[in-house]
Amino acid sequence: MAPQLADKPTVHIENWSVVDDVISPAYRELAPGYRLTGLTLKYQDLPCGLIYTSTILRFDPVEWLVETAEAIYVLGTADPRYERWLRTSSVRDAA
Repeated sequence: MAPQLADKPTVHIENWSVVDDVISPAYRELAPGYRLTGLTLKYQDLPCGLIYTSTILRFDPVEWLVETAEAIYVLGTADPRYERWLRTSSVRDAA
């Protein structure tokens, strides 16, 4: 990933999942075009608590970083329901 780190804050997000959007919060694979939702701590002008990010631009699977238009998100622990969905959807998709 070649994010513009100097131009964007880095924010930790916990209990995260990947969804379509606020209106249709169906789980999705971690990929550009979807949105993160989860819990963040206050960082400068970004909100704390439950957030929905803007669209994911890039994902770095080695560093576990997600870039959006506003920030670079460092992925902490995923939502257990999302992890369960990932396991069951992967098994179903592989069949």
